[in-house]
Order: sequence, then C-alpha cells, then structure tokens
Amino acid sequence: MVFSPQQVKFEFLSYIKEFGTEPSGWRIGSGVNAETALFEENGVDRERDIWLWKPLLSPAAAAIVLRYMTEQLKIPLAETSVKGPMLYLFRRNPDEAPVGAP
Repeated sequence: MVFSPQQVKFEFLSYIKEFGTEPSGWRIGSGVNAETALFEENGVDRERDIWLWKPLLSPAAAAIVLRYMTEQLKIPLAETSVKGPMLYLFRRNPDEAPVGAP
C-alpha cells in the first residue's frame, strides 16, 4: 500500500505530536529501502527508539513531504537520506543516545 503526500504528512506530524518533542529532535530521510536506512545505515534501535516509515507512489511524491518537513518544520535530514519513494522518521530514545549519534 502506498500513501499520498498528505497522508504521510499527517501521520508524521501525529507521531511527532504524540511523542511530545520538538521537530528538531527528529530525523527524516528518504530512500529506496527504509528498513535498511533506519536500522543499518542510521543505527536506529528497533526496541528503544521511535521510528516509522511510509511508502509513497514516487520519489517526487516523497520529495514533496521531505521538503515540507525539512524547510517548514526544520526537521533535520538524516545523513543517509537518498532520493527514493520511501520516507522514514526517527527519534532516538532520549535516555540512550543523542539524535545525531550513529
């Protein structure tokens, strides 16, 4: 199942609001394989960190959301982000490691 840019914006914003932190405490990225990007490339802990990903119809659709989240909300771009149809969002457990830590 793929999602529209509006659906992904809503879900990502809901996640940020639900877990009660500033947008700058998160990282967002796009890619071809969000699972690899999250857990292997960014070192996100499946059990301790907060994360989600959503597939969009195309890299162009993902870029719409990515641009909104990084330019309007100032969510930092994940270091491993590349052009792709999947978006991922994560925040490290604040008790475990800083957001920028690999």
